[in-house]
Amino acid sequence: MDNKWYFDIAPGAIDDLKAHAKDITTLIPFWYGVKEDGTLADMSSTDVKKIASDNNLPIYAIIHNYSDPKKSQLIHDLLSTPHLRNTLIASIRDVAVVNNYPGINIDFEFVPPEDRSNLNTFLKDLYISLKALGKVVTISVPAELSDNPLHPFSGAFQYSFIAQNADQIYILAYDEHFSQPGPIASIGFVTNVLNYAVTVIPPQKIWLGMAVYGYDWTQGVNYPRTLTYEQAITLAKNLGVTIMYDETAQESTYTYVLDGKTHTVWFEDSKSFSAKLSLVDSYKLSGIAVWRLGQEDPAVWNILKAR
Repeated sequence: MDNKWYFDIAPGAIDDLKAHAKDITTLIPFWYGVKEDGTLADMSSTDVKKIASDNNLPIYAIIHNYSDPKKSQLIHDLLSTPHLRNTLIASIRDVAVVNNYPGINIDFEFVPPEDRSNLNTFLKDLYISLKALGKVVTISVPAELSDNPLHPFSGAFQYSFIAQNADQIYILAYDEHFSQPGPIASIGFVTNVLNYAVTVIPPQKIWLGMAVYGYDWTQGVNYPRTLTYEQAITLAKNLGVTIMYDETAQESTYTYVLDGKTHTVWFEDSKSFSAKLSLVDSYKLSGIAVWRLGQEDPAVWNILKAR
């Protein structure tokens, strides 16, 4: 199965890459942040480039807007100002050429919904520019259940237009729950996302974005903390708590009480991973894009190797 893995430097991530470089189809590292003037902040790693090169592992570098705390304002300015938009496209083209990356990945989040047409213009111009050089153009898009131009998080992303101006589309079908406890990506949620997506994007252009992490919500706190699979398992073990696999959501969960506050944990493991993989087959998608290397249940590699 075509499996692409997002990569960010974190404890254990490099070791995980070394161990599984030969099992990964494409590495998508979180390396290039957009700047106010349309240039890119280079956070690439020589070590990671060498590991990839030694293993003939292609790199599609991520271009993201996480380098600035004012993410939505920054991306609005870049997309809506023609000369900045053109500078950004030139910067992306240069980074792909100089580093000999076979492809790039656009990962813009917090794009204001009113910038839909500006994002479309950017993607179309970028696609034309990079295709002329034989580069693969990929984009990570938020999960959608319908085309809603007013949606505060996903409104800027018009699947039907993007499908014509990208080679590969990674649908981030996770974070179903964030401000309140619930599954990271229940099987029902992912199915609903794909039911819509395949009506406006050719299935062969879709890679299912999959999570391999968990969240721990504290009662009364709006946002959860992220847990790796290993942290989720260890925490339950240390607290003597039983992990339950929710058959409806097809995901693991448990609760515990600490300092008088109830915590709710949901996390992905090899069983939930396998359940979602079956959707890739049934919808005839091209593969998966996983966030992110180093957070996963080690058993997922056996599942991937068996396919």
